[in-house]
Amino acid sequence: MKKLNIFIAVAIVAAFTFTSCDKNKAKLPTLKTQIDSLNYALGLANGAGIKDYYIKGDSANQKIASLLDGMKEGMKGEVIKENAELADLGTKIGSSLKEQTKSGLMGDSSLKVDIKLIKQGLVNGLKGSKIQMAPQDAQEYLQKTMQALQARKMESQFGPNKIAGEKFLTENAKKPGVITTSSGLQYEIIKKGTGLLPSDTSKVKVNYHGTLMDGTVFDSSVERKDPVVFPVNQVIKGWTEALKLMPVGSKFKLYIPQQLAYGGAAQGKIQPFSMLIFEVELLSIEKSVPAPKMSVEQMQQHGR
Repeated sequence: MKKLNIFIAVAIVAAFTFTSCDKNKAKLPTLKTQIDSLNYALGLANGAGIKDYYIKGDSANQKIASLLDGMKEGMKGEVIKENAELADLGTKIGSSLKEQTKSGLMGDSSLKVDIKLIKQGLVNGLKGSKIQMAPQDAQEYLQKTMQALQARKMESQFGPNKIAGEKFLTENAKKPGVITTSSGLQYEIIKKGTGLLPSDTSKVKVNYHGTLMDGTVFDSSVERKDPVVFPVNQVIKGWTEALKLMPVGSKFKLYIPQQLAYGGAAQGKIQPFSMLIFEVELLSIEKSVPAPKMSVEQMQQHGR
């Protein structure tokens, strides 16, 4: 049977009450805040997922009761031996909930857990109800909202990197020989080659040396003495744009704004919202020659 991905992660501040079937009816929840909606959507999406995999046939109500009883036992730290499939699943979910006591909603300690709303969402999902929102809408809401919350958290924590990069680029643009494109990419021509220009679909061979603003080297094929080959359109946006400006034989110094690099993502020594500096030499455009395999670190550094 296909394994169900249970993604509920909540802080348990009270126990569910699953003792009466009358209490496990689909009901309209009251959602006053974004956190209320997240709690309910979390329960609904999981309940609907469990229903699709396990709750079928005439004995659906009995199966739901078995699942909820198992969850109750699991949350108390008790493990039921030789359970029916649904009770066993419920026990595992309950145990998982118990383990997440201190983590907050979906592992985010800044989000307060509302047990009643999660439980009602779960029951509604198990009953196949679309009260308040459909399960698919709940899943999409969870994903988009959590992504937005994570982005704001990263902005708050690493926003100074963005400010420092913008300040650097503003001053750097004033220097002789520095060219700024419409996207915000800046470059200096160290050496202008006379070969062909790469296209989006070209596979190129390059040597490069990458540093942060403070001079920290985060990746360098020059230091490794090992040029790399990769498609132009499979690297970070700043590289793709710059490579198409470089005839074969050229060597450019690139100043890549964070939005053309990794944005809010971290990559090894590269913190979120970091502006990057590269010296890149375009050695050749490869035609039918297979590219050597890049290491995991190399692929991460180039956005593959």
